[in-house]
Amino acid sequence: MRTKADGRPKIVVIDDEADFLAAMERWLKPLYRVTTLFGSEWSHEQIAALEPDLVLLDVHMPEQGGFELCRDLRADRRFAGTPIIFLTASTAREDFKRHLKAGGTRYLNKVVDRRELLAAVAEELAAAAAPRRGGGKSHEAPHHAGGR
Repeated sequence: MRTKADGRPKIVVIDDEADFLAAMERWLKPLYRVTTLFGSEWSHEQIAALEPDLVLLDVHMPEQGGFELCRDLRADRRFAGTPIIFLTASTAREDFKRHLKAGGTRYLNKVVDRRELLAAVAEELAAAAAPRRGGGKSHEAPHHAGGR
């Protein structure tokens, strides 16, 4: 993990809904360093400069969609082991398949439950750190959780 400063992992949340970003910040900030980015016009270089330990990414945004941005991040070796969790209101099976192809590590449906989100973030951060400790689980099968 690239944790610095106060030792807490850094999470970047990218979404085009201001209310959702505010909720994510409220939920995550007590445990993590959080940067919220509104909209989809962020380049993978701008995101890389933030050195996130995990990215929460909306699927359907104007300009550049989450799948495309995820592919851009995955093409950068700095993001090879960075968990990317997709968040979407879509229940389309095709979106779930696209998340796999784009390189996402998990797919959560909005409206996501606070406990469900916090558990998913903790699990993904632990899994990303495990290979560096010489063990851990593989991410061959991403997790899919339904919303409430």
